[in-house]
Amino acid sequence: MCRIVGGFELKSNGLLENIEFMRDSMSAGGPDDYGLFIQNEVVLAHRRLSIIDLSNHAHQPFVNDRYALVFNGEIYNYKEVAQILQKEGVNCDSRSDTEVLLESFAYFGLSCVDYFDGMFAFTIFDRLEEKLYLCRDRFGVKPLYYYYDSNCFLFSSELKGLFAYPKLQKSVNKIALSYFLELGYVPAPYCMVENAYKLENGHYLIVNIKKARNFGIKDSINKIQYYSIKEKYGNNSFCEDSFEQALHKSISLRMVSDVSVGVCLSGGVDSSLVCAVLKEQGNSFETFSMSFLESSFDESVYAKSVADIFGVKNHKFICTLREAQDLIPSLVQIYDEPFGDTSALPTLLLAQKIRQTHKVALSADGGDELGFGYERYFWANNRYIEYRKFRAFGFLLNVLDTESSVKLLQKFGVSIGIDKFLRIKNQLQAKSFLEHYLVEITHFRKEGLKKNGLTPFVVDSVLCDNFKEMSYFDIQNYLSEDILTKTDRASMSVGLEFREPLLGRELVEYMLSLSSEENLIFKDSVAVSGKKIFKKYLEKFLPKELIYRQKMGFGVPLESWVRGELSYLLDEIDCGYFNEGYVKSLIDDFKNSIRVDFAKIWYLYTFSVWKRYYKID
Repeated sequence: MCRIVGGFELKSNGLLENIEFMRDSMSAGGPDDYGLFIQNEVVLAHRRLSIIDLSNHAHQPFVNDRYALVFNGEIYNYKEVAQILQKEGVNCDSRSDTEVLLESFAYFGLSCVDYFDGMFAFTIFDRLEEKLYLCRDRFGVKPLYYYYDSNCFLFSSELKGLFAYPKLQKSVNKIALSYFLELGYVPAPYCMVENAYKLENGHYLIVNIKKARNFGIKDSINKIQYYSIKEKYGNNSFCEDSFEQALHKSISLRMVSDVSVGVCLSGGVDSSLVCAVLKEQGNSFETFSMSFLESSFDESVYAKSVADIFGVKNHKFICTLREAQDLIPSLVQIYDEPFGDTSALPTLLLAQKIRQTHKVALSADGGDELGFGYERYFWANNRYIEYRKFRAFGFLLNVLDTESSVKLLQKFGVSIGIDKFLRIKNQLQAKSFLEHYLVEITHFRKEGLKKNGLTPFVVDSVLCDNFKEMSYFDIQNYLSEDILTKTDRASMSVGLEFREPLLGRELVEYMLSLSSEENLIFKDSVAVSGKKIFKKYLEKFLPKELIYRQKMGFGVPLESWVRGELSYLLDEIDCGYFNEGYVKSLIDDFKNSIRVDFAKIWYLYTFSVWKRYYKID
């Protein structure tokens, strides 16, 4: 696990003069070593967190006669890939995944990624052909930003690496701002900064430097998708042996390490499943849990029960209001872009605690997308079915403006606020199920965005099954750009590596290949919950009351804190880029305890703080 940065310039030497500053702005994610490669105008830089092969053998940039590599992540099956190369006659030392990656690229070309099971973002410079190759893993576990203008092409693991380039043109991308206000994160390929982008999961870039010199940088960039998640969805029947084989392989590979590995345990289905398999495989490990003093947000009793059953030590930490208050100012520097997921706070605190004893920890991200575990999947699906009989009358909700409609309904005894009214209205008028689902998960409605001169997110249906539609959208967007971004930035800010034991390639592809019914639990012919396969597997280890309890998620009592001791945060929200009357009305309603979607308040706060911190106009 590391941090990488680099690129090239056509006319000046600003990159060469500032590359060490750019690299070392991310030193928290790579405290163990650093390196630099320079050839003409091309620069590659690296900060290292040593996990596999702790020697200098894996020092980066890793260079051979033709190529130079900087690499962030882990290729868990690198020993298997090394054996394949050796059978092909390639002399490959299998001590480090770094060397295996570069030798694989040298032999197989870009198809080398077909052999990898892991999390990775890497850049390879072909010194002979003068081309840069940038690649991001299948599910977007590791980040990779890039930026270009008429003079330079830059890449970096984090935006802070780009911000450290003094000639960066910093202005807000309004499309990205719109999507952030809806979703709470910026989906790839967008970035909050103009001319900067996130490389999407399952994609690579080829940048032809020779062409850039003659025809400009924009025309020298070619983006290609090498892996399509959409193509993995199917309607197969469940096979217990195939599932167990894929599950065990995914988890065992993520225990490959030259340092000890801990496990994040919430007591929920996914983290309990990881612990169950680790115990089956005979691993020794400790678990780590985060709790809150507020009982409605505290899962620690379940985590302790699971740990006790498996006979492993559980370290419990408490996220208090005071600790959250101390962490909030650091979020803007750690996440670089506005980031609206409030669970970033306990995730960051948990990472800090784990790092005191461990350099690697397993999370259980991805299980909800693979097994239809989110409660919103069932709200959205059931509402879509329920609203079918009223959809033809959805146009009637346009007769009056929103405020008048809500007041009229309240006059007739209907308890409804503006947000709920707009949700119902927009879902009744949705032209597809995916559009209906997007209303379910967004916060600023399209009406609010338009008042602020912004553009709503538009989606196209790609699958005919409602649950698969939601799963696909979330894997492509929410998982990679929210959940995995949250864990990556939190962990790397303290030099900790989080791994994703439920995102092994074979396991993901197996789970997606199944018919939806295989993972759904029905009551009276209505789907009421998911992850049936995971839950059935856990019945061998845990009592049913632990497995089939209501899902809690990683919620944070931030709204109540902001209504109380953290109310001063409201004063940091400014109206730049927004309709001043709209924002002030929203804040006044919140202060007066009129029902307001708190996510809107938090998103406006995080954007305001970000804009000031990075001095963006």
